[in-house]
Amino acid sequence: MSVQPTGPSPNLRGRTLGSGRDWRRRVVLHHVPLAVVSAALFALFMDLVLASPQPQLDMTGASVFPQEATPMNGRGDGGTAFMSRGFMARSTAATGYVATGLLALTLLIGPANLLFRKRNPVSSYLRRDVGAWTAIVSVVHVVLGLQVHGRGGDVVSFLTYFIADGLPRTNSFGLGNWTGLVATVIAVGLLAISTDRSMRELKSRRWKSFQRLNYGLFALVVLHAFFYGALLQMTSPFALGLIGTVMAVLVIQLVGIWLWRRRHARAAAIHRERQPTDATQ
Repeated sequence: MSVQPTGPSPNLRGRTLGSGRDWRRRVVLHHVPLAVVSAALFALFMDLVLASPQPQLDMTGASVFPQEATPMNGRGDGGTAFMSRGFMARSTAATGYVATGLLALTLLIGPANLLFRKRNPVSSYLRRDVGAWTAIVSVVHVVLGLQVHGRGGDVVSFLTYFIADGLPRTNSFGLGNWTGLVATVIAVGLLAISTDRSMRELKSRRWKSFQRLNYGLFALVVLHAFFYGALLQMTSPFALGLIGTVMAVLVIQLVGIWLWRRRHARAAAIHRERQPTDATQ
């Protein structure tokens, strides 16, 4: 949750999570841990793809396995094995799940502030920094993904992800790419306005209304994973992880809503109790 109570908030303990604006402090406490965790998760997911192959969908909607490496130059020589389509597919899947986890974390910071009875401001630097890493990993995911099915770096190759025979792709592959495209635009847009200057120029209310697109972004990411076959094998660790992430976000958001409403009710009650006293003074 990200809406700040309008009245006094009783029994709040300390400042919000990640509220320090000092850049060096944020590098040490936010960016370095996020980089290490992201790298560790990427390595873990790369191993999981090999140990527990998860089918994905190709341009025709058929299931393929990312560990089935086909060298991009088509010659099959060992020098290009590292840059094979199979490696790119595994990297794409790994970065996709890392980005999803980071995005989920941005949605859990607000409820965590409420749960620990801390202030829940319109913006916190921790949430911004996690969001920045979400956008960065998402862009890497897109760049790697374009290498899997594309046949070159030109515009025509890029458009084949979205258009076939002059019409938008409406199969699972196409819908996965369209949802991914919209999600990437939103992620990069949110990153662009995640600055103090943007917040001053847009004002808090308008700035926050844009930032709430984060909820829609999460829904698009889940749909993107679904269309790309994340749930084709319901017993795989990837499917279970995605379902668990969605459930965790939904449950904790509901808890956050309940805590936010309770805090507002308490603030309103205190305000009503003070009114008669203020009127007699």
